[in-house]
Amino acid sequence: MEPDLPRGRRFLQAMTAMRAGHDLPEVLREIATGALDLTRGRYAVLGLLDRDGEQFTTLVHVGLDERTAATITPNWSGDDVLTAPVQLQDRTVGYLYVAGDEFTPAQRQAIEAMALAAALAMRDYRQLEESRRREAWLRASNEITAALLGGQCDDELGLIAQHAREVAGAPMAAIALPDDDGERLVFKVVQGVEHLTGTPVEIDGTASGLVFRTGQPVLIDHYGEAAATWQGDDSELLKRLGSAAIVPLPAGDEPLGVLLLVRLRHEPLFEQADLDLLRNFAAHVAMAVQYSRARADQQRLVVFEDRERIARDLHDLVIQRVFATGMALEAAAAVIAADPEDAAARVRQAVEDLDTTIQEIRTTVFALQHQSTESLRSLVLATVDDAKAALGFSPSLRFRGPVDTSVPAEISEHLLPVIREALSNVARHAHATSASIEVALNDDLMVRITDNGVGIPAGGRRSGLANMSTRASHLSGTFTIESTKSGTELRWRVPLR
Repeated sequence: MEPDLPRGRRFLQAMTAMRAGHDLPEVLREIATGALDLTRGRYAVLGLLDRDGEQFTTLVHVGLDERTAATITPNWSGDDVLTAPVQLQDRTVGYLYVAGDEFTPAQRQAIEAMALAAALAMRDYRQLEESRRREAWLRASNEITAALLGGQCDDELGLIAQHAREVAGAPMAAIALPDDDGERLVFKVVQGVEHLTGTPVEIDGTASGLVFRTGQPVLIDHYGEAAATWQGDDSELLKRLGSAAIVPLPAGDEPLGVLLLVRLRHEPLFEQADLDLLRNFAAHVAMAVQYSRARADQQRLVVFEDRERIARDLHDLVIQRVFATGMALEAAAAVIAADPEDAAARVRQAVEDLDTTIQEIRTTVFALQHQSTESLRSLVLATVDDAKAALGFSPSLRFRGPVDTSVPAEISEHLLPVIREALSNVARHAHATSASIEVALNDDLMVRITDNGVGIPAGGRRSGLANMSTRASHLSGTFTIESTKSGTELRWRVPLR
């Protein structure tokens, strides 16, 4: 019987390569090489299957020429080929093939062990990729939210499609909204195939319409073929389209529209995990769009109310006063010959009244020119966004409670400097790789800022912290710090007045 040492060493080498964070093809090549060495075979092939198990999405080979390797399919077999399935959660996700003259029981066990290593590599790779994708989708939704709520975006649908396309690695991204009659969807944005922008599709009988009607996402493996059937179009463009993921953009009881991502036929299929992440992203950004539009409507309402107030003020104050001044001047003209001194006094009084009126008009115009329409939430978002360059990363930000409507101006004017100073301290001293900000409103306003840095060193400068404490005391609030070698947490809490 052959010794177990070489087999164990090869297995450990493959596992070490996997744990070292190597790319999946590198790990699979190490496994295939190990399988070949253990059996002293002629060549080894390791392939991972697509979702349907019909073809290999990843194929590595050792000791085999490229032309022969290109002919290998999942059903490949041979008299001198030992096949070991790569199984993950009771599902075959690939195959390990080793060609040789004759295999001993120990060699067969070694090949099975290497197939197990391939399954573990596939599992870890999927978990890592899913974590990376989740972070990418979250980062994209945060960037979109910041742009929308900060008033920095004129094309909200285009921004959503662009981020979704980039994160998913999809050549085509589109957003369709219902027309005025509610019978068709119109593709308002189509990135990657821009000339299709404005194309209408029926709600009944199409995948996009089904998602819009039901609010449930859909995966389609061969979108081009399905679209050709629905639309009666057999164009070359549709023939090139492969897997598609379609999710609703929820807006209460009825969706705002649908978001569609499409890959080409030769590209990897969308998986259920992709669909789940895309659905969460769509729900997040749709909420941001609704909030942005509601805030824009609120700002327009404020403008209309200001116009009505100005009209009332002009009528009740300015116009009435100007009319009274005109009457006084007419009276002065009537007595100017009989009593010049009285007429002069009337004219001087009229001039004073006009000066007062002009001053009131100037005050109103100045107030209108300097009136801020930005919400506190958008100002906080802008403050955090400004700190990204110094930090070297994007901190997470969370709001709880009606921050825009319930925080008085005398508190909000202290809130922004506190957040700015805290993030500046993180950037300069903490050596952190992540930070989070929470702005919560209950019976009081609480700001909590945490980081994973090195903590506050003993004897370090604390002028910035003292400023934050002074601001809290000025508002009858509190400021606390908890710092360890693994990070710092600041809590700035003030009562609502």
